[in-house]
Amino acid sequence: MYSVGPGWILVDQSIANRDCASAWADRMRRHLSTPHLLPLRPGTALEDIASNSLPAIEEARNYLAEMTGVEGELAGRTVLIVEGTPLLPYLLARRGVQVTVTTRSRRYASFLRGCSRQRRVEESVIVLDGPFEVAHDSGPFDLVIGSAALYTLEIESTIGRLLDLVAGTLHLFWPESAPPQHRFLAGMWPEVHGAPYVEPPYASSLAQVLDCLGYHFTYTSVEVREPVIYPTIGDAVADCAARMGGVDRRGEGHLRRALRTSLTMQKEGLRFRGTYRRAQFVIPARAATVDR
Repeated sequence: MYSVGPGWILVDQSIANRDCASAWADRMRRHLSTPHLLPLRPGTALEDIASNSLPAIEEARNYLAEMTGVEGELAGRTVLIVEGTPLLPYLLARRGVQVTVTTRSRRYASFLRGCSRQRRVEESVIVLDGPFEVAHDSGPFDLVIGSAALYTLEIESTIGRLLDLVAGTLHLFWPESAPPQHRFLAGMWPEVHGAPYVEPPYASSLAQVLDCLGYHFTYTSVEVREPVIYPTIGDAVADCAARMGGVDRRGEGHLRRALRTSLTMQKEGLRFRGTYRRAQFVIPARAATVDR
């Protein structure tokens, strides 16, 4: 299909679509190829973050507030969460939502099931082991939160498969720039691993991809704090070392010295300084997309 641009230049839109998806894939490939990287994506060490209930519940409430700002009342709806954020399923269930969570992590699945039993919402929270496609027989869902699935080279097909599960809207939360912890780790990479850290594509890239693929979507963003909290510097060193794929004693020394000036003491514990803006993309079900 062709469109006429300025100066009557004919542009093959299918090529433009491939270029957008290819640019995303190239940046994501380089990010995921960063030496020693453990992908810092929604779903990473969620059980550990959730063990500190104050920041975990704060993060979950932030997501809920952003969703309800768009969707309004959620009671009686069905929601699919791909990996997700700790305690959000619980908050949704307490508001009358039927929640399904898919996760590849057995540890996280076990945590979610235990949390649901503890909070007496196990009848409202279904946890499925595996990629998000395992939820196909349970769908379609009124809302799908699919952010974690975007850590992929196949962005076009992934968004398509997510939309196959959507009866209402698909919600994609994605940073506009690096969160404080990620900025810290990126700065440490050359000293600790002797190699640069390649940043992932950010929200502007995702907006370009969605636009090239012809999806209607809304874009909003809010300023949020880093959810990770540490009781001690030692806990921060251990966590950051693990997120960097493991470091030697020399690397731990670098991390410890840098963390002393990068963390600030708050009433709930040590937290990275600063905030970042997180975007929310809301895409309606396939019936509302356009064919370009």
